[in-house]
Amino acid sequence: MKKNPNLYQIGEVINIVGEGVTRRIILNYEDLGLLIPAEKDPNSGYRYYSADNVLQIKSIRTLQSFGLSLKECKEYYYDKSNIEKHLHRLMKLRETLDSNIQNLQIRAARDGYLTVHTVLLARGVYFCRRYKCADTKDAAIKLRETYIAASKCTNISKVNKMFTVRHGTEDSSPNDLLMCIPVEDSFYGSERVEFAATKALCIYFRGPYEQIGTAINELKNYIEKNNIKAQDKFRSIYLEGPPQRGTNTADYITQVAVPIS
Repeated sequence: MKKNPNLYQIGEVINIVGEGVTRRIILNYEDLGLLIPAEKDPNSGYRYYSADNVLQIKSIRTLQSFGLSLKECKEYYYDKSNIEKHLHRLMKLRETLDSNIQNLQIRAARDGYLTVHTVLLARGVYFCRRYKCADTKDAAIKLRETYIAASKCTNISKVNKMFTVRHGTEDSSPNDLLMCIPVEDSFYGSERVEFAATKALCIYFRGPYEQIGTAINELKNYIEKNNIKAQDKFRSIYLEGPPQRGTNTADYITQVAVPIS
C-alpha cells in the first residue's frame, strides 16, 4: 500500500501517460538516469512517482516523437554546457514540423480554392537580384538565372524555398520582381538579404503562374475587409513547379503571402 496518497505506483503512471508507455520503458528511463522516482521502498523495491515524474515522462515522450534519441533527451535535461547545441537541434526539428504542416496544407489546395491562412514565415538569408521582367516567362528565366548565380558562389539552403517579392502593382508594373534564392547563413556577398521571421496571411494557390494575381487580389480584399495592416510587399513562394510538375502548370503550387502586423 502507498504511504503517500499523492504519489503514483508504476501501473497508475502507465494509465495516466498512455502513448504506448510500458513498465519496461519507464525502468529503462531510470537505468539511463533520465528519471528518478520520488520514492523507492528499500525492502519491496516498489517505486512511487510524483506528478512531476509523470510530466517528465510525458516530456521525454514528446522529445522522442520529435526524433531525439534517449541520449539526446538526457543531454537536453542535464547537459547545461551544450545548451546552444540542443537549442539549434530543436529549432531544426521545429522547421521540419512546420514544413510537414505546410505540405499538408499544400495537398489540400485545389484549383480555385482560395482559403486564407495565418502562418509564420521563417527567418532566412537569401541571395537576391531585382529585375523588371517583360512577362511571366521572362520572370521564370530571370529566377532560374538568379538560382544558378547563387549556387555558384554559396550553398543553397535545404530548408527555405525560393520566392519573388512583387514591387510593382497589378496596374503599373506587376513584373517588377525581387528574386530571392535561399542560401546558408554563412553567405555575406553583396546580394545578401536577411528576412526576419514574420507573421503573414497566405493562400496556397494551385495553378499557372500567370494567374497568381487572383490570389493576390483575394488577399488584398481580405486585408481591406478585416482592417488588417500589411507590413511588407506580396511574396510568391514557389513550392511545387517545373522541377516537380514539368509542363503541367495546372498543378503548380505557389504560396502567395503578405506579412502583416
